[in-house]
Amino acid sequence: MYRMNRRVTYSDVGTDYKTDMAQIINYFQDCSCFHSDSLGMNIKSMDSRGKVWIMNGWQIIVERYPEYGEEITVGTWPYDFKGPMGLRNFMIEDAEGNRIAKANSVWVFMDVSAGRPARIDEDMIEAYKMEPREDMDYAGRKIKVSGDFERMEAFRVTADCLDTNRHVNNGRFVAMAQEYLPEHFKTRQLRVEYKHSAFHGDILIPKRQIADGKVIIQIENAEGTVCAVIEFAE
Repeated sequence: MYRMNRRVTYSDVGTDYKTDMAQIINYFQDCSCFHSDSLGMNIKSMDSRGKVWIMNGWQIIVERYPEYGEEITVGTWPYDFKGPMGLRNFMIEDAEGNRIAKANSVWVFMDVSAGRPARIDEDMIEAYKMEPREDMDYAGRKIKVSGDFERMEAFRVTADCLDTNRHVNNGRFVAMAQEYLPEHFKTRQLRVEYKHSAFHGDILIPKRQIADGKVIIQIENAEGTVCAVIEFAE
């Protein structure tokens, strides 16, 4: 397991002095990037190959959100490659070693010029050492959507939402979706299915469904293409 020790800073937390789900994703994303860096598989080296890892989906379970000032350890490890997909677990532990968050993630290895999934390079398969997967109740990769949704106000993608791949960062989709949660809704589990990239200047239309202790936010572009489906559960 690759581990990253850090302290929760003021810029990490909200009005309740706690992090939120979008910040949890930031921790996980940073940890996976540093893990790849340590193996010589960093983002810039992927650029030189014309390849990129694209996030396909999250399942995150939070027992307790980290609070301002506390010391935490963020960890990550890959547990399988399947075709063009890489499967990776994450965890967060507090200073006493209690596991307060855990996650499963699905990534797709993409050929940038071809715009399609690619065969994972052999040196990458050798570099990433597989470890046993996290003990958790794994949900399906696809989020089933049915019934009526409430259309919310559309908004335009701004430059601060983009990452080095020049599309909306996967964590920013979750930050966007959190804006439509009911007041006092406490998210224990998050599932996200990413379907289509969004870019600077795109008009995005969020649609909301609330039922059975869950809030589903479906984010579409102006053409009606679904970019992401985000499911929050208490």
